[in-house]
Amino acid sequence: MKHVTRAAELKAFTHADRLLVLHAEEGWIEAVEGGQFDFFTKLAPALAERRVAPVIVLQGSELSTAILQQAHIHLFLGDRPHYAANLLHVAPAYLWGFWYLDELGINANSSIRFRDFHPDAVDAGRAEWFFNGVSSWNLERNVSRLAQPARGAEPLEPARSVIFCQEIEERRPRAHYLSTEQMIRNAARAAGGGIVYVKPHPTQSEGMRRRIDLLADNDPNIRVSEASIHDLIAASDWVISQNSAAGFEALMQRKKIITCGPSDYHAASLVARTEEELRRHLRDGSGHFDAFDHQKFFYWFLHECCLEPQADGFAEKAWARIAAKCIF
Repeated sequence: MKHVTRAAELKAFTHADRLLVLHAEEGWIEAVEGGQFDFFTKLAPALAERRVAPVIVLQGSELSTAILQQAHIHLFLGDRPHYAANLLHVAPAYLWGFWYLDELGINANSSIRFRDFHPDAVDAGRAEWFFNGVSSWNLERNVSRLAQPARGAEPLEPARSVIFCQEIEERRPRAHYLSTEQMIRNAARAAGGGIVYVKPHPTQSEGMRRRIDLLADNDPNIRVSEASIHDLIAASDWVISQNSAAGFEALMQRKKIITCGPSDYHAASLVARTEEELRRHLRDGSGHFDAFDHQKFFYWFLHECCLEPQADGFAEKAWARIAAKCIF
């Protein structure tokens, strides 16, 4: 995939019937051009077969803005929700090895948020095989979206809940229902003296980290921890986040999840829009998950809604999504 910076460079692709233009945020361009992501390397033969030439432009640049007005195939790489003709969003999903290819956005902005999960329509045997394979691979190797400390040799002390913090509260438009401090205070109130683990985000701002530490200083049951998210999930009855990838990863251990912000995996969680609702879920919500099929949801989300470049038929499946969206 070639990085193009000037409109004149597009003349080199006269051999192609059309272009696939990847509008990438700056941090992605070198890695994509260097072939580091199998999504694009695996898709390349399907594009060549159809005389489609892939190029990369810097998202938001003058060239990117100008070329968006042309009838090419456009992919946005990064978290920039936007709807337009001939445009799809592409990015890694919550687990490495799976990708979004979505017409609305990624993560909380993806169209999966508006899809209905029907467990009766999911093959139980395939879901079990997929769930066991993917979850065991990630848990045994301590793999997560972000690098984790080594898993502890001894289990952590059992906890009522764990809160995985993010750094999204200054985003506009608003991307959360409850703030980090609201989640911590109310989880501690509902814990009945039980432990509440809090894991700060690796990019946590200094101001938020100070407020988290102050809450922990004033309540001995709030424990700030840098342990592996997989150990923290294993030790906790409930997993709470706004819409963190860690919340989705809790599915691999069949945990009870509460999301405190818009999320595209909300069907696998209880959603808390208010402080009282969060406390009520923690007190009375366990029964909600008694009949929930974590395996089927996990399979449905990753296998049916997302794409797996290493799976057989990936390129044709990806092209089918492109063809269904784009007008040629």
